[in-house]
Amino acid sequence: MATSKNQTKAERQQTAREKARQMQEEQRRQEKRRSLMVRWGVVIGVVVVIAVVIGVIFMNSSRSIPNAGPAPSAGNDQGGITLTSTTELAPGDEGLEEVDATTVEIPEATGEQPETVPDAEARPAGEPAQIIVYADANCVHCASFETENAEQLNQWLDAGEVTVEYRMLDFLDNPATGNYSSRAANAATCVAENSPENYNSFLSEIFGAYTGHGGQGLSDDELKDMASGLGADIDSCVDGNTYRPYVTYSGAQARAAGVAGTPSVWVQGENWATAEQGQSFTDWAQGIMDAS
Repeated sequence: MATSKNQTKAERQQTAREKARQMQEEQRRQEKRRSLMVRWGVVIGVVVVIAVVIGVIFMNSSRSIPNAGPAPSAGNDQGGITLTSTTELAPGDEGLEEVDATTVEIPEATGEQPETVPDAEARPAGEPAQIIVYADANCVHCASFETENAEQLNQWLDAGEVTVEYRMLDFLDNPATGNYSSRAANAATCVAENSPENYNSFLSEIFGAYTGHGGQGLSDDELKDMASGLGADIDSCVDGNTYRPYVTYSGAQARAAGVAGTPSVWVQGENWATAEQGQSFTDWAQGIMDAS
């Protein structure tokens, strides 16, 4: 390669231009790296801020809901509400005016569903068969259970063949949905208290709405509008989280009973989980009802 002394003027100019081009290219690369680092820094910062906000909302929400609070007039000591027909509820447990989730002793989880649950088979012979449903408003399998079996349950209810007790749980609460499981269960309990004839219909709409929100939940305003469409005014009850402590209590009682997931369904004390594979709930339940 010729030295600078031996280069012609044209060659020296070409060399200078090449060096300038290389310096500009290096500068562009450095600026691109800095720009990329700034962008990633912004992204990471936004993610951190969102995480902090969600955490704060969750903690504030948790702190704002007490463990103790009023029980609905149709509530029982297991956190359930019992339908005696599609438009009627059984009276709640006498003297049950308030519940406290901290009083429920929850044993170490075994990971297995219990063979029976509290209050199962509590009804005298000759009375309607007792169906107990543990459900979560944000549970896709609960929504499927209702879609597949609600019509049959309603027929049995109106024929006086069964009572259906729903124990609505908080198992799938999540900050991203504003703890929708608890909010929806609270709204359902508000309907049971303020418009009991619409409780069954409201539950059907709650589970029917799952395919629309896909697990993202409904807002409180949407829950209030849903109830209003049925003729139930639950605005103040929802805004005040009146029965959120009862929902927390229901979840604690379910965990204490060993319930590990939803839906969990019992008929006359028999666990649907023990049914033969492929057998429909209707056929399985009818068989138990016929035998009891």
